[in-house]
Amino acid sequence: MEIRTLPIALSLALFAPAILSAGEVHTTTQQTYQPPVVTEHIGWYLGAGIDYMFDAEDAFYNAHLGYDFGNGSSLFLESGWLGEEEDTALLFPFVSADVDIVPVTLNYKYEHMFTDCFGFYLGAGIGAANVDVSMGAFGGDEWVFAAQAFAGVVYNVSDSFEIYAGARYLYLDDTDLGGVSFDELDDVGVGAGIRFNF
Repeated sequence: MEIRTLPIALSLALFAPAILSAGEVHTTTQQTYQPPVVTEHIGWYLGAGIDYMFDAEDAFYNAHLGYDFGNGSSLFLESGWLGEEEDTALLFPFVSADVDIVPVTLNYKYEHMFTDCFGFYLGAGIGAANVDVSMGAFGGDEWVFAAQAFAGVVYNVSDSFEIYAGARYLYLDDTDLGGVSFDELDDVGVGAGIRFNF
């Protein structure tokens, strides 16, 4: 029997790639979207700022130390210094009263981040303030009740450093020193500051 090798060789050459590829396994990789990881600070922080107080028409320098518990909640202790000049012409002509105010407050702050870097904060605090009044040869000081409310925006430059800007309302109880009553010491201000996270 005669074997025709040429047609068989041509058939193998034509169909060999199809036969070989039939046994191959093709794999595809599916990419899924992974949201960015938001790091939340838990621990101590230290900050300082300066506010312009509208009624006093002067600067309120302040610093604070606090602890961030996570989920946007933190407690911090804040103190500062505000100096202003009060008119006492009705009782003491040609004499003005220099008033130095040092409030010390324990505050709760809630912070919500819109993005990894940008967010807002709000909070309130209560405490006491030392009001020191000097009127020429007369003067004195007294501790009075103090409270405040505040809100603003925050920008996280890095995990350990942030800047903030906002407004505050500072309430101080009335005080009577040297026969002069000071009953309008509460004030509203705007300011900015920095904060370091540890």
